[in-house]
Amino acid sequence: MSSRYQGWAVICTITSHSAPCGRGLASTCLPRALRGQTVSFWKSRGDLDAPNLFTYSIPAPFLTPENAPRFHVPRQAWSFAIGMRPQSRGIVTLAGRNPSDPPRIDAGYLRNPQDLEDILKGLATCREIARSAALRPFTKGDSIPGEGSRSELERYVRDGLVTFWHQSGTARMGRDDASVVDGRLKVHGVDGLRIADASILPRVTTGNTMAPCVVIGEQAAMFLREEREG
Repeated sequence: MSSRYQGWAVICTITSHSAPCGRGLASTCLPRALRGQTVSFWKSRGDLDAPNLFTYSIPAPFLTPENAPRFHVPRQAWSFAIGMRPQSRGIVTLAGRNPSDPPRIDAGYLRNPQDLEDILKGLATCREIARSAALRPFTKGDSIPGEGSRSELERYVRDGLVTFWHQSGTARMGRDDASVVDGRLKVHGVDGLRIADASILPRVTTGNTMAPCVVIGEQAAMFLREEREG
């Protein structure tokens, strides 16, 4: 199988300091929700064929253990989570001959320099949204990462990267030597074996992978039924 994988592997957070209701500059309570109810997708570069960035709001501050000690976290805050479809590729390799040996996984964060440029653009866009007139009633200001130099923002991003659990492509569909399955999800060179999950995606989808995996499963069921009935 192909050892390379790709995923929505980047998330960093902008935290805006929200004033208590009726106090400070915030005269309106930010609506409470378990998670963002709206998602925005956009391109960081015009030459892309599909969005590579997305964001949604979280009704709380979110900081990685690496970033948390460097910032004062306000008691009342909300955050933008920024997800990205990276150019970088991770790699999964065997750790030993025993099937129970855990694999070696290298996420390859920011291995491609373009990813850092793209996520910094995403960061700037989300800060612009957070400072917009529409959200002004809900905020006192941009709290984290705040104003900083290019190197400071780069450090915030590098320390704020976490997985989005959308790793895909280790058994991708195709016809070249690096592909694993054909157009009917059959493993090349192995009779009676199909794969039907996110690993067959040639590249990770723009949004979450759950719905595409449902479609892959339905297609697999259809292929099996056709062969049985045919």
